Amino acid sequence: MFMIGRALSFLSRSASLIGAICVVLMMLHVTADVLGRYLFNTPVPGTIVVVANYYMVLVTFIALGVAEEKRAHISVEVLTDLMPARPRTVLSVFSGVLTAAVVVVVMIGGYTEAVKKTRGGASMEQGSQLFEIWQSFWFVPVGAALMALIAAYRVIVTVTGTKNGLNETDPNAKFIND
Repeated sequence: MFMIGRALSFLSRSASLIGAICVVLMMLHVTADVLGRYLFNTPVPGTIVVVANYYMVLVTFIALGVAEEKRAHISVEVLTDLMPARPRTVLSVFSGVLTAAVVVVVMIGGYTEAVKKTRGGASMEQGSQLFEIWQSFWFVPVGAALMALIAAYRVIVTVTGTKNGLNETDPNAKFIND
C-alpha cells in the first residue's frame, strides 16, 4: 500500500510541476501578446482562446489532486475538533468516500464531454483564425481522476490502518495565521 501512495504522490508532484509550468507559460504568453499589441501593433494570435481554454483549465483541474494530497481543500473543524478520535475517523472516512464519489461523477461527465468534443473536433474562432480546443477537454477527467484516486486511497489507508505513502501536509504544522 505504501508504494501506491508513493506513486500517487509522484503523480501529484508531476501535476504540480505541470501546473507551475503552465502558469509561467501563461504569464509569458500574455506578456508577449500585450507587448506585441502595444509596441508593434501585432498581437499574438489566439491568446484569448489559448489562455481561456488551455492554461486556465489545466491549472484549475490539474491542481485538484495536488490539493487533495496536501489536504488543502477548505474544511471547517469547529465541531469535529471537540469529538473523540474514533468518531472523527468515521467522519473522515465518510467524507473521503463522499469526496471520491462526487469527483468520480465529475470525472465521468468530463470524460463523456471530452469524447464528444474530440469526435466533433471542437474549435473556436478568434479573429480570422480557427483554433482547435478539443484537447483541453481532457484536462477535466484527468485532474478529477487524480483527485478521486488520492481520496479513495486515503480512505483505504484510514480503514486498514496501513502506512500512508502520500506527501501530506502535517496536520500539526503551524501556519502564519495560527
